[in-house]
Amino acid sequence: MPKLKSGCHICSQRRVKCDGTRPACNKCTAKGLECSGYGIRYRFNDGLAARGKLKGRVRSFDDESNHSGVSEQRQQPLPDLVWADTFISPLQSPMPQDAPSPSVFNPLSDALTLSPSDLIVDDPSLLVPDGQEGCLEESDDGQSSLMLLKSGDFSPQYLPQGYIDNSFIISPPRETIPRYLEALSSQHREFFSHFSSAVAPVMVVLDGKFNGYRDLILPMAYEDDLVKSAVSVVSMYHLAAQRPELQHRADAGLQSIIRNLRHRADPSSSNANLLDLSAWTTIIVLLTGETVTGGNNLPILFRLLQHLAAANTRDGQDSAMHAFLKEQTRMMTLFAQPLLGEVSGTSTLSAHDKYFDFISNAAVFFPGLAPQIALYKTAIRSACRIYLTRVTKAPPHSETVPILEELKDLCLNIQPGQPGHHALVWAYFIAAAESSTFEHRNFFTLRLQEVYSWTRFHNIPTALAALQELWKIQGERRWTEVLPEVMPVFII
Repeated sequence: MPKLKSGCHICSQRRVKCDGTRPACNKCTAKGLECSGYGIRYRFNDGLAARGKLKGRVRSFDDESNHSGVSEQRQQPLPDLVWADTFISPLQSPMPQDAPSPSVFNPLSDALTLSPSDLIVDDPSLLVPDGQEGCLEESDDGQSSLMLLKSGDFSPQYLPQGYIDNSFIISPPRETIPRYLEALSSQHREFFSHFSSAVAPVMVVLDGKFNGYRDLILPMAYEDDLVKSAVSVVSMYHLAAQRPELQHRADAGLQSIIRNLRHRADPSSSNANLLDLSAWTTIIVLLTGETVTGGNNLPILFRLLQHLAAANTRDGQDSAMHAFLKEQTRMMTLFAQPLLGEVSGTSTLSAHDKYFDFISNAAVFFPGLAPQIALYKTAIRSACRIYLTRVTKAPPHSETVPILEELKDLCLNIQPGQPGHHALVWAYFIAAAESSTFEHRNFFTLRLQEVYSWTRFHNIPTALAALQELWKIQGERRWTEVLPEVMPVFII
């Protein structure tokens, strides 16, 4: 593994000592140069050749003698790309029945004790398992760069047979080198990296070889300015705790994006286009931002999500991106509707199993964790039952103590810090809202605090504050009725 340099790439090319100022070094700024930033340099292994006789050129691997094919290849549409990052990790291989069972892989074991700011890895050597090659490339100047690999269809139902194996990451067979993509600015690279390492892992049940936020949305953001803006805004919000100057920029960016989305979705607008994959993706990303900030834009964003999802699923398009967005839309619908009103919440939770593909699909990538995933499903189903009981029967709170005790006993089998533990935030909140005993309130609020200690998503402190208000009206009004007034915040 080549030795990494601590300065920016531009200073290394100029043969000067970088001062290390972030996000852009002063030496580049003083010379009027755009600083390349720090850490991993991202390249595309199916893009320009990095060295040799093909360096700087777009050529076919199959026919190096056909020079006329170069210009034709440049006209071809750009293939999808996979964002290879710190949480992509080896999974279990399909094993013969007589082979010993592999140990269960824990993708978050090292990350659970870190704060979000610690999750950005500056040393690319940490990303490659022992004995693995092909993900890091040494450039001519001696620096290491992490490559972005070409993607296939990565939603579980689109995975080619044998995709889940011991390799670090798999790229489909290369036929041609696609044209070059313009590099991101140093600040956008920082935001993309932070989104990949601190936000994307929290938005899926189990983070591993495939994460749609990293492997589908980030590559799309390279080419789509609206999605790029949304990813940057969410990253700025998450970074604002350490860098308060980003808060104002994130607020302004969010309002600009919402205006753009409203314009696209307005039927009276000449530019209205609900069949817009970019807008649908952007809404999904912004809703993740609501969990980061604990903001109150859930009603607006969720209405836009419903319109865009309905329009984009009506035509029956079937791709990896469509499948992932539909899965995430169903997940957000399951958790958002009860927060927005009893009628919509009751309708959704009465058919909760149809929204569970976000958690069921996790077992495709982590078959060894299937029993654990089943526990998560059971816990969420129990929370759904608690909500529905409160809405439809409104029993005395003493009568719901047994079901809360059952859920507590179930959760005792799910240790804090266990992979996927953060997927139960909504269930913990519902249980805490229904709780009437000190023991139950203390248990479920402590579980929420334990998740927050890892994610640093501010929807949890907002939820904890709302619980105090819900407990005050206990016995006077149903907390399910008051919930939309007290807390229009996305708990997920």
